[in-house]
Amino acid sequence: MAKELRSLRKEIKYVVPFAKALEIRDQLDRLLQRDSHCVDGPYVVRSLYFDSVNNIDFAQKLAGVMDRKKVRLRIYDGDASLCKLEIKQKTDDRQQKLSLIVSETDAAEISRGNLKALRKYFNSSETALKAYGIMAQGQYRPVVQVAYDRLAYRYPMYDTRITLDSSVRASESNMDLFSSEIRYTPVMRENVVLEVKYSGKMMGFLSAMLSQFHLTQGTYSKYCAGRQAYYDFNY
Repeated sequence: MAKELRSLRKEIKYVVPFAKALEIRDQLDRLLQRDSHCVDGPYVVRSLYFDSVNNIDFAQKLAGVMDRKKVRLRIYDGDASLCKLEIKQKTDDRQQKLSLIVSETDAAEISRGNLKALRKYFNSSETALKAYGIMAQGQYRPVVQVAYDRLAYRYPMYDTRITLDSSVRASESNMDLFSSEIRYTPVMRENVVLEVKYSGKMMGFLSAMLSQFHLTQGTYSKYCAGRQAYYDFNY
């Protein structure tokens, strides 16, 4: 039976100078527990993003369309045993994420455009059906691979999760999610992406802690930032 994960949360993003991000990290370490995967340091998130033949998702993000989506395959610390096919849909500041755990073999097939690999999940996965429909209709194909180092914090109330993502890097030439020989281009060197995610409301003590840093909310997209060569050529 297919394993699916679902979340519906509000998401707020900030781009923070590295020095200030270190101060925020120290505060978070006092207030919250780290995710079990980054107790001793960040873990690496690697995402392979797909887009339609006319790059509709990229264009809608640049245009600021309120209802939009992203489709990606994702692994953590190079672990092929936990590979997720994800559809991330945004409406205003609400994010719904649908995730389906797929095998390394199936992920490789999907990356090569063989969407038939999803059919085995149809009977037990709405995410597989939805991803197949989106990708087949739009002729989706992999367009960029993005990686970064993540520190993650959790708080049980309101499904709260705070992440600090640094050393964002991308490749528009190597679409092998499991390759150990990817030559990345740095996308972000001096800043860190801070994301605050929660359902319901933000806890008051977290809001108070963040307010002391005078942060400005932004709309940074690692996906769009990673497509620099495409952007420079087409825009």
